[in-house]
Amino acid sequence: MLKTLLSASECSLGRPACAARTVRLFHGSVFVNEEISPLNRYNDLVHQGRLRDDSYQRTILASLEGLHSHLVKYTPPKVEVPDINSLKPAGGFSKMLGGLFAKKSHAPTKEEEASVPHGIYLYGDVGCGKTMLMDLFYDTVPSHLAKQRLHFHQFMQNLHKRSHQLKQEHGGKQDIDVIPILASELSQTATVLCFDEFQVTDVADAMLLRRLLTLVLRPDHGLILFATSNRAPDDLYINGIQRETFIPCIQLIKRMTNVIYLNSPTDYRKVPKPVSNVYYSPPPGVAFNSASSRSQQKKHIETWYEYFSQGHSPEYDVPLKIWGRDLVVPKCTPPYVAQFSFHDLCGNPLAAGDYLTLATTFSAFVITEIPYLTIDSRNEVRRFITFLDAVYDAKGRIAVTVAAPFSDLFVEPEDLSEGNFNLVGKSEEDSADFTNDDLVTKHGFNPKIAKQASMFAVDEERFAFARALSRLSQMSTQDWVDREV
Repeated sequence: MLKTLLSASECSLGRPACAARTVRLFHGSVFVNEEISPLNRYNDLVHQGRLRDDSYQRTILASLEGLHSHLVKYTPPKVEVPDINSLKPAGGFSKMLGGLFAKKSHAPTKEEEASVPHGIYLYGDVGCGKTMLMDLFYDTVPSHLAKQRLHFHQFMQNLHKRSHQLKQEHGGKQDIDVIPILASELSQTATVLCFDEFQVTDVADAMLLRRLLTLVLRPDHGLILFATSNRAPDDLYINGIQRETFIPCIQLIKRMTNVIYLNSPTDYRKVPKPVSNVYYSPPPGVAFNSASSRSQQKKHIETWYEYFSQGHSPEYDVPLKIWGRDLVVPKCTPPYVAQFSFHDLCGNPLAAGDYLTLATTFSAFVITEIPYLTIDSRNEVRRFITFLDAVYDAKGRIAVTVAAPFSDLFVEPEDLSEGNFNLVGKSEEDSADFTNDDLVTKHGFNPKIAKQASMFAVDEERFAFARALSRLSQMSTQDWVDREV
């Protein structure tokens, strides 16, 4: 059996066992139609009251309709996986890395490129509805085409993992060029590939992506890309190492997709929704470790664990196999809920792959004893952000006990008492004005979030931090908690 780069559901692979005419609506509802278009789906959801009618989004839907009509008539090419023995090593690992940028193949003509439906690159600020539009399009991809929808971090994780597997299968040689195999496997698994939150921050990712996209977007592979991003294509990998060698990849994306800016004035993160009590923090004047607070925390944890587990019994110290090693889950009821302390989840050196596996294994999480966080806790904060990204993208739910509301959780180190769950005082307020910060003027976050994000020096990390706070707010709403998963 062919080992594919990406795991896929039966429906995504188009297997006969899948009811191709059954397509998923939001919140678990089902709509049955032979082939429904994105515009028809949008109208249906607006009629049901599940989406707000947005004139800016309707403008984008015209492009989605155009791509959908091309896909209905599109027959992808048959792609064969090359024999790894035919792929000559590039002459050592260091030369191979350089070769990932340098290697070229016959450039397809404009006529050849025109034979493949051009995809969509949809960018805009956080909260404007990009992911919703991509999900809506994904659910209406014609049933004869294989498809995959992934968060970009998840895709890169799978890419590195499959590359490692291929090299291990062939003697662990690091100088084997496996990119043509990865490209062929990906093209066999997905004719339509949807990336959410496309961003490039790592030089190794940039090198792999350039080669991979150069191959899969060729007419002989025939893959169609739909990507969402907070950045325009020309701003991808900005200020990155050897960025000039990544520019051809940017040009390819611009050439093979319809680049669209979604400039909706509505920030859907700020549309009022009822707030549930999934986050417990002690009321003002009550210490987190006081007897009354501990009693409330215990009740909060038990209540939400029981709710998420749907009454099934818990298991303890359950090993979860990740890349050949065990990640021990202290308490869980698979596949419903897992419970961790903040220290167990973020105080240990876990990576994106660990959090992605957790997010796809469990539909909910109970996180206990989140302390106050400071600039000294940046590693823990980074891991928590990565965890939240994975859970959010998987539409997972969380309940927590935390020292303070998330908007007040990030303080100066000197304000903390021993144990990091209480404050000894309050240092003088920083008089710095963040009103004109890029997070406020370009992305719509409030100045308080921008101030807290200043603990990070790198723009991508500051943005990721601000986005995490925004997502925490959204994940606390009744709509999010009540959704069917």
